[in-house]
Amino acid sequence: MYKINNSNYTIWTFINTTNYEKFFIYILFVIIIRMKAATIIDLIVNSDVHTQSINHIIKQQHISQRMRRRLRNDGIITVNDKFATWNMLIHGGDHLVMKLTPEQEFSLSPMELDIIYEDEYILVINKAAGILMHPTSTIRDHTLANGVLHYYQETNQYYDFHPVHRLDKDTSGIVIIAKTSVVQHAFDKKHTHFYKSYDAIVEGHLPAVPISINWPIGRKPGSIIERCCTGQGKPARTDITIISKNTSKISSGKINSDDVITMNNNSNVCSTDNSLTSYNQFTHVRCLLHTGRTHQIRVHLSQLGYPLAGDDLYGGHLESIQRQALHAARVSFYHPITNEWLELHAEMPEDMNVLLND
Repeated sequence: MYKINNSNYTIWTFINTTNYEKFFIYILFVIIIRMKAATIIDLIVNSDVHTQSINHIIKQQHISQRMRRRLRNDGIITVNDKFATWNMLIHGGDHLVMKLTPEQEFSLSPMELDIIYEDEYILVINKAAGILMHPTSTIRDHTLANGVLHYYQETNQYYDFHPVHRLDKDTSGIVIIAKTSVVQHAFDKKHTHFYKSYDAIVEGHLPAVPISINWPIGRKPGSIIERCCTGQGKPARTDITIISKNTSKISSGKINSDDVITMNNNSNVCSTDNSLTSYNQFTHVRCLLHTGRTHQIRVHLSQLGYPLAGDDLYGGHLESIQRQALHAARVSFYHPITNEWLELHAEMPEDMNVLLND
């Protein structure tokens, strides 16, 4: 038997519980702690008030300037159960609710950040492989969160770390970070659709035709980490375009739009090559995601018979590269605050490029 400790809670669990039960207990623990720590302002505006700003109303509650700054930058604000902004005018009888999540207790770690785009609302970074998104129970420093918070301090910005999406530690590429929880909430509220494509290097030579994979993905039985293609999984679609093979560039003009291989639930790839798993031959592919399942590209390509180079979890080999050769290269979306259409790109890193030049 073991326990998870916090200053306010102790949760007991048992060795003979399943991994799923342990995971559920951990999630429940996190939810309880966040509920305990959240600050909530909930008030009905005096009926004598005609029109006032939220800032003025909050000042009347004798809240410190520091707390007001946090509420302005990170608060989730609703007026009469509708999403509101700090500058909104409110009236007598309005129901004002402001929620504030706990301050992030991350240390600051100097880090060279490859910034692709930045404005007052979002920060977009080309994350290097080998960098965790945020601290864990065992690794507290030198994650992307630590580096971003250090960057904010160095540039006199008073923001927190609110990733809009995440990348695995060993996947490089584009990460979008909202500077406040309000902006992060705006992404969710507007159901922002992201057009994402990844560069990947697979082992073996794929046939030079586009491939569309429609294989459901679910948890691998007995594992809380691995995924697999299964009829009981959630729908997952990945479109694959071949870019090059080791040294010979493939001309996109030779590919007829009618020559698309569609891989449905029980399809098997029809390869024109015999080198399905030759890990000294590589193909550069571009993967367009239509869904966002965990490990989707890694699982689909492995099931296809062409695992990512370096992805030893799903059948790849480590002889040529020490991490999965996967890079979040492109993302396009409408900015949730300005409504500007953004198209962002991050070049493929050298450790992947070198596989194609050997």
